[in-house]
Amino acid sequence: MSRGTGLAPLCHVHILVDFRNQKSYNVSMDVKVHLLERGLNPDLYTVSWDDETACFALWNLSGQWVGYQQYRPFASKTCRNDPREGRYFTWARNRLAVWGLETWDFRPDVLFLTEGVFDACKLHNLGLPAVAVLANDPKSLRPWLGSLARVTVAVCDDDAAGAKLGRLCDSAVTTQGGKDLGDMTQDQVREFVSKLFPNLMRNCNDPT
Repeated sequence: MSRGTGLAPLCHVHILVDFRNQKSYNVSMDVKVHLLERGLNPDLYTVSWDDETACFALWNLSGQWVGYQQYRPFASKTCRNDPREGRYFTWARNRLAVWGLETWDFRPDVLFLTEGVFDACKLHNLGLPAVAVLANDPKSLRPWLGSLARVTVAVCDDDAAGAKLGRLCDSAVTTQGGKDLGDMTQDQVREFVSKLFPNLMRNCNDPT
């Protein structure tokens, strides 16, 4: 740990991240190109990356940095939450941690919840507010969601785990065909959302 910063090291990855003062550094074009291909522009988020790893900042519900999700795109997907071998590894000081909160401008009067970072960023690309909860059953978020003066909508995978996420929100929609939002093209996500929420799409500010 960097003395005096209160920040955790990126475990067994090669970089130490201080998210407080800058958006991104340690640029690896291979990783950046991969993120862009998946629809995530790292210049728009609090993210750092090196030759093998991208690291996304996680925030608590007061806007404080409380953790990170490490993403190694070329690592095995079968090693779950393994900082050395796994594709994803998540560390947070507490369970009240989400990704994407820094993009939320409180418009419109709806908030989408997704499981993963790439799912949420596909909604951001349409000008829609979304946060990734990084878990299928984040019960600790329930009081916060209940205090919001807006409708919460879970976008769930078509499985039992997705159903748990759906029960957390006011309403839930389910992706079909074995794909989550992060696996869809941006046009497919736009079509999916437009069919379910035509009025919302007409009123939102779609950057694309």
